[in-house]
Amino acid sequence: MMFAHRIAAFTGPDDVQWAEVPEPAADGVVIDVAAAGVSFADLLQTQGAYQMRVPLPYTPGMDAAGVVRSGTGWGPGQRVAVLVPYGCWQEVISVPPERVLPLPDGMNFEAGAAAPLNYLTGMFALVRRARAQAGETLLVHGAAGGVGTAAIQLGKALGLRTIAVAGDSAKREFAVRCGADHAVLSQGGPGDGWLAAVRDLLGERAVDIVIDPVGSDRMTDSLRSLAPEGRLLVLGFAGGEIPVVKVNRLLLGNTGVLGVASREFFEHHPALVAELWGQLMELWSTGTLADPPVEAYPFADARGALRAIAERRAQGKVVLSRSAAGGAPGRAGEA
Repeated sequence: MMFAHRIAAFTGPDDVQWAEVPEPAADGVVIDVAAAGVSFADLLQTQGAYQMRVPLPYTPGMDAAGVVRSGTGWGPGQRVAVLVPYGCWQEVISVPPERVLPLPDGMNFEAGAAAPLNYLTGMFALVRRARAQAGETLLVHGAAGGVGTAAIQLGKALGLRTIAVAGDSAKREFAVRCGADHAVLSQGGPGDGWLAAVRDLLGERAVDIVIDPVGSDRMTDSLRSLAPEGRLLVLGFAGGEIPVVKVNRLLLGNTGVLGVASREFFEHHPALVAELWGQLMELWSTGTLADPPVEAYPFADARGALRAIAERRAQGKVVLSRSAAGGAPGRAGEA
């Protein structure tokens, strides 16, 4: 037996249950989980609002890190990370071999659990979709969140000049600590919002790439910020509203809007996951890419971790950790 977080209805964080359940069948690579990632996508999934629906009841969690117990192609004791559609918020997981990624010895499990979903998405966005080139200027919305900090760190590692857009002063300072060259607030007085601040820094139409996981009312100004042949990357709609693009703006500006649905793409191109992970770990091993910044919660406290994301309090990637205080098996946390 083991403990796992279970979702019986799409009613959000308050109904996540920490329960004792049977261990999974050993029909893949069996991994003892040390840490698991928590994302905005997980929050949406618990509410039934994510684009990829899952069958009830289920265990959330798309990325994790731990130690191999058994499995084809992987030796017992190997340190690994995983990226799956769901199922990581439990003490033991069994996943297909192609979902398993090698974790270098110098990276701790919390950082390893923070890397697969957000950093592979960042690599897919910047390297595959945007074809980013060193020296270009990158603007990142939602810069203090998991996706935003990944984009900032990857932008720095790839030689981009990064501008962070953050919701308050604390998040702005956090984005700078993560490596942003400049950071501005998303809101200001009349005529003094993030676009005006960016123009004060760079001039008009000087941004080459925008990463936007927020959506809502930011898209029009994001397009206005783009230099000729600039690219706006759409990663999600954390702001709640799906914006509409007037394509004449693209025509007149010689700009483009690119969708970044990494999870869906990875499902059909699993070899790309290993390829991008190899590039990511090469950047990390040379010291070009820093460890992901994480906020660790006890493994039993998925409710608290999800609330931090829902209330926009999280900075960096939220993870559930067996090493965090109160993370021992059987501890119910708030559940």
